[in-house]
Amino acid sequence: MCHNELRGVRAGLLFLALLAGWIPVEAHLVTFRVLMPDPAMEAVVEVNGEVHAMDNGRWGAKVATVWVEEATAEFRFGTPAGPQGTAWENAASDCFDNGLRTTEVEGNTALDAVCFDACARCAGCADPLSPNYNPLADPASPSALCAVAPGAGCTYPEAVNFSSVARWEDGSCTFELADLSCPDHDGDGLIGVGDMLVQLAAFGQACSPPPPPFANGPRLSTSGGSIVNESGENVLLRGMGLGGWMVQEGYMLQTAGFANPQHEIRAIITQLIGEEATQDFYDAWLQNHCTKADIDAMKEMGFNSVRLPMHYNLFTLPIEEEPVPGENTWLEIGFELTDSVVSWCKQNEMYVILDLHAAPGGQGYDAAISDYDPSKPSLWESVENQNKMAALWKRLAEIYVDEDWVAGYDLLNEPNWDLPNGTALRNLYEQCTDSIRSVDPDHIIFIEGNWWANDFTGLTPPWDDNLVYSPHKYWSINDVGSMGFATTIRDAHNVPLYLGESGENSNVWFRDAIHLLEELNIGWAWWPLKKVASISGCLAIENTEGYQSLLDYWSGNAAAPSAQEATDILMDLTEKLKFENCRFQPDVADAMFRQVQTDETIPYGGEMRTVPGVIHATDFDMGVVGSAYGDVQVANYHVSTGNYTEWNSGWQYRNDGVDITFSNDPVYDNGYKVSWLASGEWMKYTLDVTSGGLYDIKVRVSVGETPGLVHFEVDGQDVSSYEEFTAFGVAGGWQTVTIEDVFLEEGPAGLVFYADQGGFEISHLNFVATGTPASEVGMAFVNAKTEDANQIRLTLNKPIQLPFVEGPEVFTLQDDGEVLTLLTASTDPQNDRVLLFEVEDNMDATMNLTLSYAGNQITAPDGGTLAAFTMEDVHNDLDFRYAIPGWIEAEGFSTQSGIEVESTTDDGGGQNLGFLDPGDYMEYEVNVQYSGDYTVNFRTASEQDGAVALELVDLNGQVTGLGTVSFSSTGSWQTWETTSRDLVLDEGLYTLRVIVTEAPFNFNWMEWQYNEEIEDAGPTSFQSVMAYPNPVQTGEVNIAFSVFFPQNLTLSIYDATGRPVFGKTYYETSAIAERLSLHGLAAGVYEVFVTREDGTVNTGRFLKPLR
Repeated sequence: MCHNELRGVRAGLLFLALLAGWIPVEAHLVTFRVLMPDPAMEAVVEVNGEVHAMDNGRWGAKVATVWVEEATAEFRFGTPAGPQGTAWENAASDCFDNGLRTTEVEGNTALDAVCFDACARCAGCADPLSPNYNPLADPASPSALCAVAPGAGCTYPEAVNFSSVARWEDGSCTFELADLSCPDHDGDGLIGVGDMLVQLAAFGQACSPPPPPFANGPRLSTSGGSIVNESGENVLLRGMGLGGWMVQEGYMLQTAGFANPQHEIRAIITQLIGEEATQDFYDAWLQNHCTKADIDAMKEMGFNSVRLPMHYNLFTLPIEEEPVPGENTWLEIGFELTDSVVSWCKQNEMYVILDLHAAPGGQGYDAAISDYDPSKPSLWESVENQNKMAALWKRLAEIYVDEDWVAGYDLLNEPNWDLPNGTALRNLYEQCTDSIRSVDPDHIIFIEGNWWANDFTGLTPPWDDNLVYSPHKYWSINDVGSMGFATTIRDAHNVPLYLGESGENSNVWFRDAIHLLEELNIGWAWWPLKKVASISGCLAIENTEGYQSLLDYWSGNAAAPSAQEATDILMDLTEKLKFENCRFQPDVADAMFRQVQTDETIPYGGEMRTVPGVIHATDFDMGVVGSAYGDVQVANYHVSTGNYTEWNSGWQYRNDGVDITFSNDPVYDNGYKVSWLASGEWMKYTLDVTSGGLYDIKVRVSVGETPGLVHFEVDGQDVSSYEEFTAFGVAGGWQTVTIEDVFLEEGPAGLVFYADQGGFEISHLNFVATGTPASEVGMAFVNAKTEDANQIRLTLNKPIQLPFVEGPEVFTLQDDGEVLTLLTASTDPQNDRVLLFEVEDNMDATMNLTLSYAGNQITAPDGGTLAAFTMEDVHNDLDFRYAIPGWIEAEGFSTQSGIEVESTTDDGGGQNLGFLDPGDYMEYEVNVQYSGDYTVNFRTASEQDGAVALELVDLNGQVTGLGTVSFSSTGSWQTWETTSRDLVLDEGLYTLRVIVTEAPFNFNWMEWQYNEEIEDAGPTSFQSVMAYPNPVQTGEVNIAFSVFFPQNLTLSIYDATGRPVFGKTYYETSAIAERLSLHGLAAGVYEVFVTREDGTVNTGRFLKPLR
């Protein structure tokens, strides 16, 4: 199968032979075929003077595939004639030139089969419906050469004249009449008048043939583009592959780095514990890896089929070990194991697809998939291996010809070899098909393409009327187009599709892929059921300390264990394989079945968590992303995107997008924690609140360098304030943060833990009742937050009784004590616990907002009245916007195209934009605070002239052009000058777009100055606050500011989200000189504000880089 650990290994496999020097650079593969007068005759072909032996091929032809360097191949066929030498063709004909045939060689090709010593194709049966049909025969051959007339006859096995070679029913069937020696129809023991009347009534009626065998039975077949049962009902196979059982792959055992295919794994084990103990290990492995308990569990999960990957060496000896070359020694173990699986599946009414996963010799360069050993002939390099494969399929078909619960035969898993035009692959498939059909005319044959199952070149049209094409799908986007290569084949040839393998991804990917496949009526089998310490299978095998010590030894990172220690560890591993010792992972099965049908969530493991009590953070609900949790990265699509992405980056506990790692929390620990929470991520928990009332939620968190911010919701309603987690400075330092007085009503509750600002880890939530029951909980403030620049949302703990009669005048919104005007107050039609306020002035991310209430008219349906509250914090999550008038650093763009950043030598240091070209652009989110005349100053440096065009884009997308600004050359790339331009702006929120029209030049900053008097605003200055070094390199920043007269100065610093990170008031001073540590603060841009006594605000900014 395909697997993640092999990505990158496959690149270039098509050219292995070329790189090894086996193939001439300009050579092409040409396949020559000839039909000899007697099929028993040996044949050779001479190509451009070199003689090559020919092998037995399909339909009695002799076949040789030869590398040809020349543009023209001159060739002739011959037969070895003993002492007399080779007897060559010598016909005098138009197709010979001096006794040689010729063909132009323009690429890899397979030539049509010809008759020895003749130009034309050989005569033979050209009727596809005849049992002796030969596709190599001349189409003009007489029909008398066919064994029967074109295929019509009696097809009912119960008929007297049943024809085993008939292909369709011609109405000629005759049947033996029932025994009429005693036609006692009325059952009275005598043949009387009544019986005779019944006989006479039936006189002249035709006897209908009996129904076909297995009527209304489970046996599967193809019908157009569908797989159907014997009632003609569409059957969608939903299966799981038993990978790692009969064929071990290194990545499933975590040995891929040093032993990938099974023969390498066995070799390192043998080297450590000896041959006898190794055989004991493999015997136990085969007995324990798959048992009836596994199959029973799969049935319970929802699977209706099993894809059984088989290693040929469990059924027959390798060709190198056969006592008699060319013969097949059959081994019992493989057949016994297969019989067991078929029996267990039959008891569960589940289908089995037999899958030849490791063919004789190995079928691909990707060695782990098929246990390919490059030191031995591959499947494609050995006719003996191919014949053994065909014989094995015949043997299996003989055994299961009458087994209805065997769905069919998957002839070859994921071939990956250079097989020009698919010719060799099709020939082998047809050889195996013939072998199977000689004993089993009914079971489905599943066909995989080359190059990991998906290249069907040369494999169409289908050569059997009960054939299914079986592609595989890994790591691609789940849309209709991703399956187009396969559905095109289905539609063109009216044949079904079956996705034989997929998996090795997240639950999100699983759900979306299965949803897609089932919409396309494509059955599927996932891969695999179980692996060592894996989150992506329904079952996980425990990776014990002992087994890890073996892995460390084999990796060169630990001392060698004794043979007995290693034996004990490996035998313990075989015990861990058993179903009862594996860890069942309910989220995986849930994603593959229930989530395909619904977006509803259910509690993890199926049982609601009880409140009061402890809830582990990792036990969030099972369900689709967006319903059970929110996360930034949820699946890997690298085949489509070219970029590998993790989902659960900790690779522990669950297969969802949430990152989970091992935990060392000493309190209420389940061994795991949710890690690397990013801002905006969340998890939902379905709770059973046994008693309504107020609860304290004790959140167990580990906070590193970045403070966290969280709140709780229940069924879409906020139920808590926004709580900040203090930065500890190092990860792993656990603390308990209590969010008080959260009102939870009795009964089921869908609680959401929301990370408004991430960067922390969480172990568990402990819900502790405060003692205040629901009956005593009054109507109260929960939280308030900004919705946009002109709207505030207030959430209460109970629904608001309508009609709502209070006006905005009983509420007070303030920014650092300054009152902002509320225009309206209204209820939210979408949420009965929310009030919405329209704010006259544009709010911005730097505001420190509070809300107060002094009314008494807001009530709840239970009669309670909202209690007055004072100066409650308003969570301000507005996106940062630059204030105009104000200063904008060039590198502070929100989006850009074509921009590069470099260090600058301009005053203040920092960075500038460089390497600009016409058409490049930068965008900045701005708040134009006043309408009127402005001057914009651009700071640039260049060796030639430059220019930009300016645009303002409002919130509705309306674009207003502001004109252009041209810059003269300054003589050097770091010689800086300021260029000014007067403009007129309208107040409002915009995106400022700066478009380069003439370049190159370097750009450091721009300053916007307001040229009109501001009414009722007091004196305003746009003098910069100095912050250095910029960017900050040492973990500390210096802030400097001065004025002429001593006064009270307030210093405030905000991060890029508008969250305050520092505040201090300096009394009766004319200067600020502050050295601040940035420990615990996230990387990013920080805005610095100094507010003077008269309200004048001075600004500055600095950058804390990622590194």
